[in-house]
Amino acid sequence: MPRILAVLSLACCVLLGTPALAGAETRMTDIVCGVTAEERGLADADLPDIEAAQAIVMDPNGTVYFERDADTQTKIASITKVMTAIVALENADLSTTITVDHAAATVGESTAHLQEGDTLTLETALRALLIPSGNDAAMAIATTVGAIIDPASTDPYATFIQAMNDKAAELGMDATFTNPHGLDFGDWVGDMHASARDVVTMFSYAMKNDTFREIDGSGDNTITVTGADGTEREVTFKVRNDILGQEGNVGGKTGTTYDAGTCFVGTFQRDGKEVYVVVLGCSDNDSRFSNTLTLANWYYEHLKTVPLFESSKLTPDGDPLIARASDTDWTDKTVDVTVADANATASYFDLEGDISLKVDTVDFSGDVQRGDHAGTLAICQGETELASVELVAAEEVRAPSPLEWLLVQFDRFTRFFTGEPGVAETEVIATTPKA
Repeated sequence: MPRILAVLSLACCVLLGTPALAGAETRMTDIVCGVTAEERGLADADLPDIEAAQAIVMDPNGTVYFERDADTQTKIASITKVMTAIVALENADLSTTITVDHAAATVGESTAHLQEGDTLTLETALRALLIPSGNDAAMAIATTVGAIIDPASTDPYATFIQAMNDKAAELGMDATFTNPHGLDFGDWVGDMHASARDVVTMFSYAMKNDTFREIDGSGDNTITVTGADGTEREVTFKVRNDILGQEGNVGGKTGTTYDAGTCFVGTFQRDGKEVYVVVLGCSDNDSRFSNTLTLANWYYEHLKTVPLFESSKLTPDGDPLIARASDTDWTDKTVDVTVADANATASYFDLEGDISLKVDTVDFSGDVQRGDHAGTLAICQGETELASVELVAAEEVRAPSPLEWLLVQFDRFTRFFTGEPGVAETEVIATTPKA
C-alpha cells in the first residue's frame, strides 16, 4: 500500500506542476576544498556533473574535497542502518542471539526474508541488515540489543533508538533517528533527518570497525537462520550495492524512499587511497550509482602523486643534487646535499592550488661526514606542508687546519673591503616537481 500511495503522490506532483529533481549539472556554488567553485575560479570542466541534491566527498582523515548542500537536513532512508550497525557492534557480541519478533517480521518493504520466531547471531543479522537492507533485521537487532544496553528497560526498542541518537551526538552529527531502518512514511513518519556531512561522518566512523567493513563489503547474499521449530534454513537475498567491486568500490549503503529519493554512501580504494562518497536525493537507482562513480572518478582524477623534487644534476656518486650548502669554515666551499630518501612522494588534490618546493639547509662547520643531517625538503600547497624528507650531506668536507684557518680569516678581511661575501652562499638546485 505505501508504494501505491507513493506512486500516486508522484503522479499528483507531476500533474500539479511540482518541480522535479534537477538533471545532472555543475554548479559554481558547489564547494571544492572549502571554497566555492566560483571563488576558486574553476571552470565547468573542473567540476563533477551530478544531479544529487546533496553530496559530499571526504577522505579518512576528514579532509572534504567536494560539497553540495552538505549541511542541509533531509531524509536518508535506509542509510540509517549504518547507525543501527554501529550501535549494535558497540553494545553486543557478534555471537549474541537475535530473535525476530512479530514487529520485525511484519515491518515490510526492503526485507531479508526473516520470519517470526527466527533466531540468528548478531553477525548474521548484520549481514541481513547491510547487504539486502533488511528492515526486518533492523527491527530484530534494535529490540534484542536494546535489552542488552539496558536490561531494566521496559521498552528495549526505544532504548536502542535513544542509543542511536546518543551516538550521533557523540560523533558531532546534527541528525535525528526515530527508527532503526529509515522508513519515513505511513506508521513511520517522524522527525528523522540527517545531512550529507552527517552521513559521511557516520560512515567513515563505521568503516574503522573491521567487522562492519567486512560485512558491508561482502557480496555473500546467503545466510543460515534457525526457524521457530528449531530447523535451520538458508535465506538468499538481493545485494543492494550494484557497484560493489567495480572501479574500486569496496562497500556502501543504499537508501530509497519517496521523500528521500535514492541515496548512497560508498567507500572507494584506488592505489592505496581511500575516499567516501555520499549522494542524497537522486532520481532513481541508476542515477545514484552514476553520480557516485562520477564523484569518485572526479576525486581520483584530481588526486596527483609526484616525487618530492626534480633535479637536473647529480652528485659525483650519482645521487640527486638538491643543494650546495654553505660551509662557514671556508670562504669558497660548499657541501653537496642530497635526500635521505630519493623515492619519497607527495599526494595532493590539484584543484586546491599549486604546489611549491621548500628547501631548508643547515650551515656546516667542522668536519662534515657523508650522511650528516643537512636540513629538510618539503612540498607545500599554500601554507600546508604535504610531505617532507630529510636532507643529508652527500660528501665529506674536512675542517681547515690552523694555517688554513688563518688564511681564511685573511681572505675574509680582504673580502670585507671588496664587498664579496665571506661565506659561499647556499645554492638550491632542486625544483618543484611537475604533475
